[in-house]
Amino acid sequence: MGEGVPREDLATGEGAETWGWGGGGLPPEEELESTYGAPVATGKFVWVANPTSGRVAYINAATLEINVVEAGNAPTVVAAVPDPADDVAIVLNVLSNDATLFRAKTSEVSALQFDVPSGGNAWAISADGHFAIAWTNSKLIKEADPIDGFQNLTVIDLTASENPSHVLTVGYRPVTIGFDAESKKAFAVSQDGITVIGLDQPAPSVIKNIKLGGGPSTEAVGQDVAITPDGAYALVRSEGSPNIGVFSLETAEKAEVTLSAPVTDLDLSPDGKVGVAVVRDTGETVLLPIPEIFTDPAGFATIPIAGVTVGSASLAKTSPLAFLYTNAVPSPILTSIDTSDAAKAPVFYQLWAPIQSVFPTNDASHAVVIHSTADVPNSTYPAAMSVLPVAADLPAKLQGLDGPVVSVAISPQGHRAIVATGDEQLPQYRLYVAAMPSLEVTQINLASEPIAAGIVAQADRGYVAQKHPDGRITFVDFKSGEVRTLTGFELGSQVVDGSGE
Repeated sequence: MGEGVPREDLATGEGAETWGWGGGGLPPEEELESTYGAPVATGKFVWVANPTSGRVAYINAATLEINVVEAGNAPTVVAAVPDPADDVAIVLNVLSNDATLFRAKTSEVSALQFDVPSGGNAWAISADGHFAIAWTNSKLIKEADPIDGFQNLTVIDLTASENPSHVLTVGYRPVTIGFDAESKKAFAVSQDGITVIGLDQPAPSVIKNIKLGGGPSTEAVGQDVAITPDGAYALVRSEGSPNIGVFSLETAEKAEVTLSAPVTDLDLSPDGKVGVAVVRDTGETVLLPIPEIFTDPAGFATIPIAGVTVGSASLAKTSPLAFLYTNAVPSPILTSIDTSDAAKAPVFYQLWAPIQSVFPTNDASHAVVIHSTADVPNSTYPAAMSVLPVAADLPAKLQGLDGPVVSVAISPQGHRAIVATGDEQLPQYRLYVAAMPSLEVTQINLASEPIAAGIVAQADRGYVAQKHPDGRITFVDFKSGEVRTLTGFELGSQVVDGSGE
């Protein structure tokens, strides 16, 4: 990687005016990465639910063989369940208030039913595949009645032979559900705080609720809440506040870290050892050591980001690198810092369109950057993407996109990325496949509007599900480049070479 580059070397003259870097008075940063979802894939299968027929199709991504299995009434929300040996998925049947657990060993699939009295529209699955929690995310419900708190959830012990389902009550309108690394506790973040659920009990039960704010108007919906993998601490950021709350989830005690200006983003390293706080107005990124920051709230390191506006962060899964940017104003400058060494100078990358979101590979050797083109003079592209070779310190490959971005997926190996584009207003449906480290981008036409994209690592294929009355999915083989489209999962499925109807 290159050395830190002074801000004035990156944007001078017309460039600085065009992109409009600024400081205070800016709108909030947008968390756009989380809006891009992917269909559900397990080891080598892709699972597709059909709420109308009551069936779930599962597709072998290596052979493209399609099978269909019965679920419950209106199977809708599917989640992958980690398992060391088999392909396992669970689907929420929204009209029968139950769930079906599918286990595929080869082409044979077994099914188990579990009661879900609370209903729901979302799953949270423990990392060991022991527990599944069905809950309701109110953000997915249009014009929800304010009296509806969606406080009931169902904890399912997927290994229990008797009484596996337990309905519990958590705080008003949960916004996320998580687990500790050992699956001994679950945490429901809501507008009432963090509800702690004990899973290592004779039956799952609510242990306590930890209030996040000091006043009755505090809402978790307006906060970032990051929980360490060991379930020991929670870090909380409130919009417009310079303070970060550090909570002990064991004792409910709170330490408060005060920074130089409002914190615009807060993230946690995958190992839970460092919190990364971005302070846009003063151009600083702050590293919070965990657990030390709880007993020494002033013991943090500050990395100044001179001359460049940064308000958001994206962290790699297996690398200490964090990527900083802003989407509050048009800015094409991406910054990286090493969260393991605050003394290292930031590294700046000159891109060529305003940044919207950043998707690093697991090892941070590359990053896929999604751009807005609204502020690019004379551009006719609705959007764009860059493939940035971070480790090689080479220029990024810029690619114009023929439609708005619907879904982004990065392979676990970091050798491919796929971006699906197009909507009803701009019906030019495409799948873009980026190869790394070559930076070659291949464009594939799609026959219908994409819903979401994903990657089946074991089969080394990418795929994109599309809107179609009988079901449609397109696969691309990363080794050969072969493209095949499957249409009609339940009507004598057709396999089509290329991407035609």
